[in-house]
Amino acid sequence: MPLPPYYPDTPLVRKTVARYYDCVTVMDKEVGRILDELQSDGLADDTIVFFYSDHGSGMPRHKRALLDSGMHVPLLIRFPPKYRHLAPTDPGESVDRLVCFDDFGPTVLNLAGVEPRPDFMTGRSFLGPNSPPPRRYVYGHRDRVDEVIDMARSVRDRRYLYIRNYMPHLGYNQQSAWVDQGKLIHDFYRLATSGSITPAQRQFVGPSRPIEELYDCLRDPLNLVNLCDSDEHREILKRMRTEHRDWVLRSRDLGFLPETEQWGIAPDAIPMHWAGTDRYNLPAILNIATHVGTDDLGAFLSGLTDDDPAIRYWSALGMAAASALDESCVEALAHSLKDPSPCVRIESATALARHGYADRALTTLAELLKGDDPTTVLHAARAVELIGDEASALHVDIEDLFDRYENDPTDIAWFIRFTTTGYLDPVSYTHLRAHETND
Repeated sequence: MPLPPYYPDTPLVRKTVARYYDCVTVMDKEVGRILDELQSDGLADDTIVFFYSDHGSGMPRHKRALLDSGMHVPLLIRFPPKYRHLAPTDPGESVDRLVCFDDFGPTVLNLAGVEPRPDFMTGRSFLGPNSPPPRRYVYGHRDRVDEVIDMARSVRDRRYLYIRNYMPHLGYNQQSAWVDQGKLIHDFYRLATSGSITPAQRQFVGPSRPIEELYDCLRDPLNLVNLCDSDEHREILKRMRTEHRDWVLRSRDLGFLPETEQWGIAPDAIPMHWAGTDRYNLPAILNIATHVGTDDLGAFLSGLTDDDPAIRYWSALGMAAASALDESCVEALAHSLKDPSPCVRIESATALARHGYADRALTTLAELLKGDDPTTVLHAARAVELIGDEASALHVDIEDLFDRYENDPTDIAWFIRFTTTGYLDPVSYTHLRAHETND
């Protein structure tokens, strides 16, 4: 099997990749069966068929990643002869343009001759008459995945991919109960502790990420060479960085507001509608979030006393990501353990624990684990899971939490069970901690 350089060359990896290719073959046969059914039902001549996937392969570093391996998906469109005049090329040819899922709705309406299209559609048609010029950019978002709390954004033009990691102190491959059930990922954990890891492999299994990533997808289709420090690409980096910031502000990106705060808004207003008002001070929130991953302790200290809970949240998170804290920061975080916003209390506790002050943080987390809001409970439980052995005083609390949500059928309860299981049976965590120690 041809293995990408970011995978370890082990028998299990080879077997899994080979099986994936077999699955592609099965999928191809299944699509053929559906097309045959269209033909036998007399519908093939009247049907334009769209074929696409919803993300990259389900393998590590693909699904859930903003790299091209996770975001660049197949898209094939079959036009029967009577509609071939709507196709942009002859059969079998490719179109080199950027398309995103937002574009599917307007495209289908355009092909069907439906006018006018709803104003709230943000996509643009890429097939049919009177289609607008091609996109210059497409955008990617990564937020919480199951119990894994994360935030990153991407901008892609036809050649370059820019990724902005807002939680760079957390690696691409954070421990996850669902993913860690697979055997394959444990070959990556063993690789991380082997001492023979390559730069391409470290990108995925390392304990942290760069604040910014820039890849030339033409010369580097696997996105392995980060060009952010390249003098030759300085203007490209500036352009992509500016486009990212402009898109965040234009779209009123709600991801900068912690989930617990969003749920606090929900009883009175739809969060996205609320985000379009002056009450969502996105420029100020984005400004402090942009500092995460730096050691700008002054900005974080100031932010911890701001009236906006989202700014206080990102300030605490910034202290968690900092390389070291001085005494004023430690005392400010200790004071924030009594913050009215639970997400600020959780991130303040996390920051204290990451910098060796877990004893000052655990009481706060224990109280939050007993709360009634499941979103807050999930956030607190995930914090305990990542603190690991230093949170051993909360072992019984986590056991009680698992029992409390064991038979709850909701999605959020499922993720709470994930993170409590990850703490109570921390096989993958041991490997990650060993890797961090080696670094």
